Formats: sequence, structure tokens, C-alpha cells
Amino acid sequence: MRWNQIAAVASGAIALVGAICTAWQIYQMTVSDAKARGLKHPKFWGFWAMNGNNSSGLILYLIGRRKYPVQNMSIEDQEKIETRKKAAGAALVFMTLGAIGFVINIMRIYI
Repeated sequence: MRWNQIAAVASGAIALVGAICTAWQIYQMTVSDAKARGLKHPKFWGFWAMNGNNSSGLILYLIGRRKYPVQNMSIEDQEKIETRKKAAGAALVFMTLGAIGFVINIMRIYI
């Protein structure tokens, strides 16, 4: 294998790990928020929010939750959500850099 092929595979793996971590953080934040708002089936809402084409599940969750005010969210849960937001941002950076590296190395292979 050439160097560009190895770099393309590594970049693709970094992008994939970033995407999986982002989806997991969105799932965990949604479950915590749905529990705090008293929604039925918070794990379903978490799964629904992390999936979907063009983030449609997350948008539907955000629209649907407006009817339910936060009832019982502790300071600890708020801190966990803030930590998960930062982790999701870092995962998005990894996903973006991995995707850019993947595209650049694929272009080097075929051009």
C-alpha cells in the first residue's frame, strides 16, 4: 500500500469515530433532557434524535419538547449535559478533520 492509501484509511477511521461519538453524545443528552422533562420513553427519544436523515429526528424532538417544561433536572445532570456538549463539539471536530483528510488523500490517489 502506498502512503496516501494508508493516510486515507486512517482519516476515514478518524471521521467514523467522530461520527459515532457525536451520535452517542446526542443520544445521552436527549435521554437526560427527556427524563428531566418527564417525557415518556426517553430512550426512544434519544434513539430518534441521534438518527434520521438531515437531523430530522433531533429537530422533531426539539419541537416536541417545547410543551414539556423542565421539571426535575439536578445540578449534576446539568453539568453532565454541559460536559456532553463539549465532547460532542470535539467529536464534530474529529469528524470534520477526518473527512477533510480522507477527501484530500483520495484525491491524491486518483489524481
